Amino acid sequence: DANDESKKSTKNTKTKDPAEAASYLTLWNLDRNSESTTKNWKFNKNTQSWLLRHMYDFDKVSKSTFGTLVDYVCQGGDKTRLRVEEEAKRRARRYKEWEKKQQKEGDAEQDEDDVADETKDDTSSSPDDEEWNQLDDHDKRKEYKRARKVLDSLKEQQ
Repeated sequence: DANDESKKSTKNTKTKDPAEAASYLTLWNLDRNSESTTKNWKFNKNTQSWLLRHMYDFDKVSKSTFGTLVDYVCQGGDKTRLRVEEEAKRRARRYKEWEKKQQKEGDAEQDEDDVADETKDDTSSSPDDEEWNQLDDHDKRKEYKRARKVLDSLKEQQ
């Protein structure tokens, strides 16, 4: 039935309110640091997934929420920590490669071979890489700093 189909598609497009995700982490942090035996925080896989998916999105995860999210990840399960660490490494490497390329371009004019290589890279890039290419230099650096914070915090936990 066409009506059922439209209900399904609307249901799947519901977006998480960033304030709801922030309050999830705030509650987690309060319960974690509380002496009280009454706990108000309850694990929510969907909220956790949303936070991890958007942790590098400055518009959806504020700086203060990000700090709490890093603590949350450090206290989380091994699989989650490993996945977040791999993603942070990938993002940090991507920034460093971009930074190196920017310096090289500043030192010398790019030859036609490099342009051909770039075109090849652009066609095989993921949607995440395409989003990243749209960021200005300042936002690329902000993403890198977030990735470094994640990596440094995870390293301290070991």
